[in-house]
Parts: sequence; C-alpha cells; structure tokens
Amino acid sequence: MPDVAVNGIRLFYQQAGDGPDVVLVHAVTSNQAVWAFSGLVDALAADYRVTTYDLRGHGASDRPAAGYTSADMAEDFRQLHAALDLGPAVLVGHSFGGVTALHAAALATEVVAGVILSDSFFPGLRDEEPNFGKMALWSDLRETFGRVGADLGGTVDFGRLFRAAADLPPEKMKELEAIYGAFGKGWLRQLAPLAETTCGEDVMAVAGLTAGVIASVRQPVVALYDEYSPFLATCRWLKANLANCTAEVIPAARHLAMLDNTAGFTEAVRRHLGRLCTGREACATKP
Repeated sequence: MPDVAVNGIRLFYQQAGDGPDVVLVHAVTSNQAVWAFSGLVDALAADYRVTTYDLRGHGASDRPAAGYTSADMAEDFRQLHAALDLGPAVLVGHSFGGVTALHAAALATEVVAGVILSDSFFPGLRDEEPNFGKMALWSDLRETFGRVGADLGGTVDFGRLFRAAADLPPEKMKELEAIYGAFGKGWLRQLAPLAETTCGEDVMAVAGLTAGVIASVRQPVVALYDEYSPFLATCRWLKANLANCTAEVIPAARHLAMLDNTAGFTEAVRRHLGRLCTGREACATKP
C-alpha cells in the first residue's frame, strides 16, 4: 500500500478507477478497509478516480500523540490532496469523516467540490442535537464490553473506550474478538493504541468548526442520515442552514449505513455523485 508524507506524518492510501476525483473519509476507530469491505470502492471506480486513506492514528498511518481534531484532519486532507495532485474532489465522509470533510470544505474551498455526509455529529452543533449521547450503537458497545468486565459509561466517550480496551487483559480481549468476529477483530485492535493519544478528546472539540462556519459552506452538501440515527436534528439543521444542501434518509440503518444497508447507501452515493459531478463545474478533472 503506498504512503505519502503530509503535515509531519505518513498517511497510507489507495486509489482505484479513473475520472473525476472522489475521496472516501472513514470514521474514528475505523480505517479505509471499510470502503472496500462494503463494496463502495468497486461500485464507484468504474466512473471515478476513488482515493481512500487511513486517517492519522488509524490503519497503517502514523499515530502521533496529538493532533486529532477535525481541523488537524482537514489539514491532513488538504496536504494529501496536493501531494497526490488530485483535481477538485467530492468527499464522502462517514461520521467523524464527514466532520473532517465539511471542515475541509470550509478551509480549502478550492479543492473540495462537494461533500456527502453519512450520519455525522458535529461538536459545533451540539446545542442543536438533543439526542447527543443516545446512540443505540454505543449502548450495544457498552453491553458487549460489559460482558468482559469493562465499563464504558452511559454516554459516548471515545477516550474511555480507548482506555478500556488498553486495560483489558489479553484473555478478555480474545473474548471480545470472538464476539466481534474477523472484521471486528481489526477494529478492536485499533482501540488500545489510541489510548496513548489525544484522539478521544480531540474528536469532540469544536476546533473552529462552529455553527457559523458550517453555515458558511457554499459547496453542495448531501446529508445522508440513517433512519434510526440519533442525529436527525443535525440533518434538519444542515438542510435549513446550508446554502446548497440536499438531505436524504437511508432506510434500515442506524449509523453504519454502508454496512447496515449496503445497497441503499451505495445507490444513494452513486446517484448524488452523478448529480454533483455533471459537467466541469463540480468535480472538474485536471486539464
């Protein structure tokens, strides 16, 4: 897998296909493998040049001790974009990947042609979101970790999750790996190393992406939110406050649409990309 030096670290990436540039940005605790596993890369590569990469601290990329806010991640993307000589790109970001994508759209308007968000929570919109912390996915996670004696608390706390994973005895980690299976095993093994970083705290920082900055984004934004998402108030706020925002609900999903409803999510992404990348006005290829 190739890598590139950006912003003082090395990020590992992959590319497939040819055409207008599309960059897929994964969530915190995930890595770029999720896009291949869900089949999205193959589904898009026939029409686009698709770039995936591991965020700092994730997958094969470097794991610095600090620098995990959406501002840091957006700057990583800006430098990755330049290093790979990409054209104006549509960013598809899941969860915190969507926060990073929208922050990049605000800070690097010349390189971001549009953004497709998937079930993203924005720390800068916390006051708009009455359901923050009430994630069914976190409840499931808390219950599963509780089966091996780890307490994650009642609300979303990534730092606590990372520390709990780091503190688990090897035999308890093996129990968890057996529960989560082969794909989940890779996810679990990422958690403990992040306990050595500021990632858990940084991802909940506003980091300059205030409600006002979010509302200032002028590129087209597609807000894909899951049917059972705890963040539907955020979806409504984005639709009401962004200059060019389309909102859509992905049925039968509850934060992991690319896995919960792979066909529905893939079809929605393809459809919206087709609209955003019509002509050279958006997704222009490099001359």
